[in-house]
Amino acid sequence: MYYEDVKVVAGETVSGLAVAYGYKAADWVKIWNDNKNAELVKKRGIPNKLGIGDVVQIPIPWKVTNSSVAPTPGVGGVTTEFKRDGGKGTRLSWVQTVYQANQPVTGTTPFCVDGCPPDDDLPFYWTDAEIAADPTLRQKFTDAPSRTAPSAAAGTTTWRAVTSIAVITGKRVTVYESHVWGFNLTPANVVTKVGPRDALANEVSGHLNLLRKGVGTAAGTFSTQGWTFRPAP
Repeated sequence: MYYEDVKVVAGETVSGLAVAYGYKAADWVKIWNDNKNAELVKKRGIPNKLGIGDVVQIPIPWKVTNSSVAPTPGVGGVTTEFKRDGGKGTRLSWVQTVYQANQPVTGTTPFCVDGCPPDDDLPFYWTDAEIAADPTLRQKFTDAPSRTAPSAAAGTTTWRAVTSIAVITGKRVTVYESHVWGFNLTPANVVTKVGPRDALANEVSGHLNLLRKGVGTAAGTFSTQGWTFRPAP
């Protein structure tokens, strides 16, 4: 678990922030009474007196509770699913970066921020439209990448992804619960699944670097657009 430091803006309440970060509205008490907020409680007394610019420390306890990767029958690829606990929230999502080896999707590079190619100008896996159609996607990640069998000259395709829970505060994205998964595909069209497993520290670092350098449908990288990315403090 880590704490997301949230600077209050006009109109925000502790119960509203609780819902935004995956709690039930009634669980505001857990946040307000957390020891990390002792100074704020001492200053304000009651949550109704929360002021603009106050910083609320919100515990983020959500974990990936189910993960799977399996070869997709009859297709040169795999199907994966990750699920987390906690509520849907409005400031919770998923990010994924990909290494496409010797078979990058047309118009993309071997390293990219999924979607590859981008389908909007945000760094998240699901688009706003997809989440609006199915809000449970904030709690669930699914993907089914595939490729044609590579030529003998090209050699085995090694497709890899790093997938993380993303906590969004303004344009700051905190990633945690990062997992590596993917597949190998031989010229003989043999698929071997990889993972899922916890990402190593250097893999998380590379994941964050790709997110910073990633691009959407507008000009400039996500970093130049003002997005920042960090591991859970």
